[in-house]
Amino acid sequence: MTPPARTAGMALISAIFLIVVLVALGASMSSLSNVEHDTAAKSIQAARVYYGAKSGLEWAIQQTISDPAPPARCVGAGPFTLTATGLEGVSVTIQCEAAQYGSGTTAYTFYIRSVATIGSAPGALGYAERRMEATVANIP
Repeated sequence: MTPPARTAGMALISAIFLIVVLVALGASMSSLSNVEHDTAAKSIQAARVYYGAKSGLEWAIQQTISDPAPPARCVGAGPFTLTATGLEGVSVTIQCEAAQYGSGTTAYTFYIRSVATIGSAPGALGYAERRMEATVANIP
C-alpha cells in the first residue's frame, strides 16, 4: 500500500527543518563559548590591573610616610613595570601632590594617585586600566 500523494515529501521537509535548527543551535553555542572565553580573559586583565594599581598606591603611601623628618616628601614614580608573579607586564605610574597645614608646621596632606595599565593602547583588545587614589596625612 502506498501513502497518499499529498504526504510524499513531508518527511524530507521535516528532516531539512530539523537539520537547519540543529545547525543554528550549534552556531549560537559556539558564539556563546567565544563570548564566555573573552569575558573570562578580560576579567583576569581587570584583576591584574586592580592589584597593580593597589600595590603602586600602597608602595607610594609607605614611601611617603616612612620618613618622618621634615621636609615631607611626596613620592611620585613611573611608569615602571611590575615583575611579581601574576602582575607581569602591568605598568604603574604614581602621582603625588602635597599640601601643608598652616604656616611653619610640618603637617602635610598627600594626595596620591596610582594608575595601572596593561596592553598597548586605550581601546585596543587586551588593554585594561585602573586608577586608585588615596589621601594621607602626617599629622604629628
